[in-house]
Amino acid sequence: MTKLKIVTEKEVDLLCRLAKEIWEEHYVKMIGQAQVDFMLEKFHSKEIILTGINQGDLWAILWENENPLGYLMLQLSTDKIYLSKIYLKKASRGKAYGKLMMDFVKDYAIEKGKSAIYLNVNKQNTASIAFYEKYGFTKSGEGVFEIGNGFVMDDFIYELKLD
Repeated sequence: MTKLKIVTEKEVDLLCRLAKEIWEEHYVKMIGQAQVDFMLEKFHSKEIILTGINQGDLWAILWENENPLGYLMLQLSTDKIYLSKIYLKKASRGKAYGKLMMDFVKDYAIEKGKSAIYLNVNKQNTASIAFYEKYGFTKSGEGVFEIGNGFVMDDFIYELKLD
């Protein structure tokens, strides 16, 4: 059975390990090990996740039976949802799990009365860009965002307007 389960404090260590696995299999070739290590610590540490949960961020893990396949994180803003994180293990990509996750995000945004979902995506991440465009997201901007330690995120900004 496949389901998204909201992360509680007891699953945070698992979420950190899952993030490390996914990021190392996907992003090292794109941005390098040093930046992956930095971003995991900055955005996926236990302390950051717990703080986010306590401030209202929604973290969820996608499960297939007892196997964690991926995760997402959403932040509410005034009239939109920020899809901060949506990741799947390499072996789980191309199997409709991403659509299941995106449907969850869209339903959550509608339930919360939001007008759109937006996200950042690395300009070199062509597979993810194609996925977002297939799902109906359109490019609304781009930018180079300093994140510390001399690292930047060179991203496109995509948005999906909700009816």
